[in-house]
Amino acid sequence: MRDILETKPLAGYPSEIAVWLWAMEEVRTKTKAYVGGISQEVIDWAGPEANENSIGTLLYHIAAVEMGWLHFDVLERADLYPEDELPLDPFTEGRLTPVIGVSLEDHLARLDECRALFLGRMKDMTLEDWTKLRSPEGENYSVTPAWAVFHLVEHEAGHAAQIGVMKKRARSALPTSLS
Repeated sequence: MRDILETKPLAGYPSEIAVWLWAMEEVRTKTKAYVGGISQEVIDWAGPEANENSIGTLLYHIAAVEMGWLHFDVLERADLYPEDELPLDPFTEGRLTPVIGVSLEDHLARLDECRALFLGRMKDMTLEDWTKLRSPEGENYSVTPAWAVFHLVEHEAGHAAQIGVMKKRARSALPTSLS
């Protein structure tokens, strides 16, 4: 059987935006595949090296970065940031805030809720808005929503690969009964 490799733009968005939102969803599918069925010990394992991040920390970080770009940069509406969903400051002392003891189900629910919020808030985006530069308050850059979404695809893809490596390393390092 021949594989069919094609984009499937999300319905309800202008075509150029729909393709990029599909890409976000496609990468999320890969992230979820990497974490499927892993134990709490693997989620929390951070490796022997100083400053390594656990899979749980990376999952929280993916959601926080997505919401940060959406609310601070794309919408320029920090007041809409979902603090109930993301109560931890994403960074502590210059590194990702460790997120330990959170179940896989809770991490996945957070990712799903944040993505639903992202897609919902993008519903009103026009192609003109998509390419309009924004200059977030307090930042030394200007950005378009198109670039922000590209960056989110790139960001999550990199962390998904990192999660895959961490999962393999954790399963090798932990006793068989824990991995």
